[in-house]
Amino acid sequence: MPGKLKQIMRNRGFTLVEVLIVVILFGTLTMFSLPRLKEMYESSQTRSAVTALTSLVAKARAAAVARGCHGAVHFTSGTNGTAWVTVCRVNGLGTDTLGGIDPIAARFKVTFTATRDSVTFAASGISFDNATTILRVDTGPKQD
Repeated sequence: MPGKLKQIMRNRGFTLVEVLIVVILFGTLTMFSLPRLKEMYESSQTRSAVTALTSLVAKARAAAVARGCHGAVHFTSGTNGTAWVTVCRVNGLGTDTLGGIDPIAARFKVTFTATRDSVTFAASGISFDNATTILRVDTGPKQD
């Protein structure tokens, strides 16, 4: 019996067939899960871009109310689409850009399209231009 135990102890490890079965199973599972992971990534990028745009619109509106004058959020469309907020200067004429120009499309790897180039808010925080602005964020199959 002790001789058999020594022989079993010497033969520890996996056979080539066992390793190949595990590698094939892992490869098959990965092959089926990668498209779903890509879809989840694109969906996440789209949601993040929409959230960033929403916060810029809220920033423009809040700045207009805080400074008591007009504020606007501006857009450029395409794969290099950007957005930025401008508001009147506190001590003089002209406008200030708040927070810089945000490269929405490049940052979130999306295509950004706006039906207008800007949305303006009055000092009350309300937009009086009576025009609908549609902002579309697209990552291929996912669109919001």
